[in-house]
Amino acid sequence: MTTRLIVFFFTLVLPTLAWTQDADFAALFKQGTQHYTAKEYEQSRDAFAKALEQDPHNATTLTNLALAQFQLGKKPLAIGLFRKALNSDPELTPARAGLKFALTQMEIKEIPHQIETYESVRAKLLAPVSVIAYLIMTALFLFAAGWILIGFMGQRRRALAEEKALPGFPMIGTFLALCFLVSLTLLSLKMYDQSIVRATVVDDKVSLQSAPGDNQVALLDLYGGMEVIVQNENNDWVQVTYPGSITGWVKKSAVLRTN
Repeated sequence: MTTRLIVFFFTLVLPTLAWTQDADFAALFKQGTQHYTAKEYEQSRDAFAKALEQDPHNATTLTNLALAQFQLGKKPLAIGLFRKALNSDPELTPARAGLKFALTQMEIKEIPHQIETYESVRAKLLAPVSVIAYLIMTALFLFAAGWILIGFMGQRRRALAEEKALPGFPMIGTFLALCFLVSLTLLSLKMYDQSIVRATVVDDKVSLQSAPGDNQVALLDLYGGMEVIVQNENNDWVQVTYPGSITGWVKKSAVLRTN
């Protein structure tokens, strides 16, 4: 287990040090690296946490902080940090591998619920791809389909003017136009998905209550590492929904927002 985590870690170190232009950030990142390799995980955690204060959405640093938290036994928090890293950079392979590995180490008890179609689509098509990637793909399909269809219209106009046989409709243009519509739909869903506030349960176990406040009716138990949708807030309490299940309230400190 430790060997795999160190592999994830070193995969991330060099790119971040090369990208950053902030000397303080680089120094903190280096400290986190040194402490981690020395198995001084608390100091490593503190260094990466300070680095995040300067760049809160740095996916690489979030991933490394998750690794340090995992080594300290805070697996649910590590899972939340991995998800937060993937929200910043959905294509960051080490974060995705780290999340997958961390989840295998959890004994997450599934709550009976109906898997919603949207959540299935999100897991397979939306979460792994960034908005930028969908924008580029949509633009390419639009350009390719438009180029072919405009060319076809030009050929048709010339054929009519010269009283020749009309050219056949370009099937590849139709195919690309359909691909454009599918890509545009996925882009719209991706942008909608980003508007949904999600969080990860970071306590080992927390009761989902019927209302905010202590001593309320407990509806069911949520377990560390579970992902929930944030609906509302009330002081130190947050209303969440476990996808496909019921909605209730938990303490704000029991969850980590991941987007």
